[in-house]
Parts: sequence; structure tokens; C-alpha cells
Amino acid sequence: MKLFKIGELSELFNIGVDSIRYYEKVGLLHPIRSEKNNYRLYTLDDVRVMNTIRELLDLGFQTNDILQFEEDRSLDHMMHMLEDEEKAIRKQIASLKTKQKGIKARLTSLQEALTLDTSENITLKHFDERAGLKIVDGDMPDVMINYALANYTKADDDQTSTIGVCDCYILNPNEINEEGNDYKTKGVFFYAPHLSMHTNFTLPAGDYLTLCYRGGFHKSLHLVPKMMKYAKAHHLEIIGDPIEFCHIDRYETSNIEEYLIELQLPVA
Repeated sequence: MKLFKIGELSELFNIGVDSIRYYEKVGLLHPIRSEKNNYRLYTLDDVRVMNTIRELLDLGFQTNDILQFEEDRSLDHMMHMLEDEEKAIRKQIASLKTKQKGIKARLTSLQEALTLDTSENITLKHFDERAGLKIVDGDMPDVMINYALANYTKADDDQTSTIGVCDCYILNPNEINEEGNDYKTKGVFFYAPHLSMHTNFTLPAGDYLTLCYRGGFHKSLHLVPKMMKYAKAHHLEIIGDPIEFCHIDRYETSNIEEYLIELQLPVA
């Protein structure tokens, strides 16, 4: 009967001798000892086991699964092993598809944002009713928004996304925050038309003056009055508060120059 030294088995399967010793330790391999020098000698059945180990590891099984099979090597056992692993793989595929869908949705949101005209020109657009997730109803300092989001969704299994999602601020055009770099807010919500997310309020359908800009939020301090003057000059009635739609901000970049903000002002 052909016998193999540990080095020969290592070379045959292109694995380290430590791995072979591990398989022996857990009970998968059963070498005999040479009467001459007490060296480990592996049999052809050990070669069969090594082939089984390599194949089942490649299929995703764990060492313990392989050991249990070797201890009860039967067709029924093998069929159940393969069926269970196939079910597990189906679940993994479903999970990966869900992740892929989420990544694609975020990319789509960012790609669409990058097509927006950021020349700060004012245009009139009509929007259908839009659903969002409001996490703050009232004023809140900007530094507290992330805490408010985490606190709001801590009991929600479907956590609210932030990357590729608009964090939106209903502005109070009559009050400026303590830092003097933006308006105080009347509410904060998240809006993600391409992502499935929990919603709890809607923006009404209607006409909105819109304007997009690059840079920090402080620009809203002079752009909101510009939009209000435009509305008055074009005989449009302002019927709501201005809203900042932050298409790209701190969640996607630390470079303020890359921020992309859209202002929307409801008019009639």
C-alpha cells in the first residue's frame, strides 16, 4: 500500500504541514507511525479525506461539518449537508441582492445630484407629493442632528440611511442660528426617492422655486432672500417655508466645497 510522508502530502495538496497536523489533531486524518523512525505515514484513505476536505471547504462547509460527515459517511448525510448549504447560499444571495440594490440606489441619487445646475439660477418646478421621515419637529442645532437621528431610529430594525440620502431642513427665514451661519430650523427630515425607507409625513404637491449651489450652508442666508425677491417680482405667493435639500454634504464628503444644496420655496 502506498504511504506518504507529511511533506509529500503537503506537496500533493499544496498546503502547509501545519494544516495537515491540524486535520490530524481534530480527527480527520489518521496517519500510522513508521516502525523504523516513528514518522507519520499517511494512507490512500487519508488522501481521499484530503480530497473531501478541499472540496467541501471550497463549497463553504466548516471543518466541523466535514468531521461529522466523516464520522457518519452516508448518502443521506451528504444529501442533507448539500441541501442545507444550498438553502444557506440562497439566503446569502438574497442578502447580497438587497445590498446591491441599496448601493445602486445610493449611486443613482448621487449621480442625479451631480447633474443639477449649481449656477444658483432660480427656476420654477412642479413636484408631486413627496414622502419623508421627519425626525425633528422644531428647531435643533446642526451639531445635534446625528444624535437625533440615532435616537429616533434606535428601536427601528430598518435603520434610516444617510449616504446618498437628502437630509432636509425646513428653514425659519426670520431667525438665524447662534453661530450666525445659517437659519434656525422648523423641522428636519430625510428624503430618499430611490431608497425604501420608513416615512411619517409628506411634502404637498405643488410649485416650488428652486435653486442649487455648491459650498457651505451659510450661502442660504443670502440665497433665500434672493428667492423671496424673485417670487415677489414674478407675482408668486409664498405659501410655505424654504427647505434645504442637502444632496451631498458631510455624509458623503468632508470637503465643504463639494457640498451640493438645493433650496426649494413653495409658491402659488
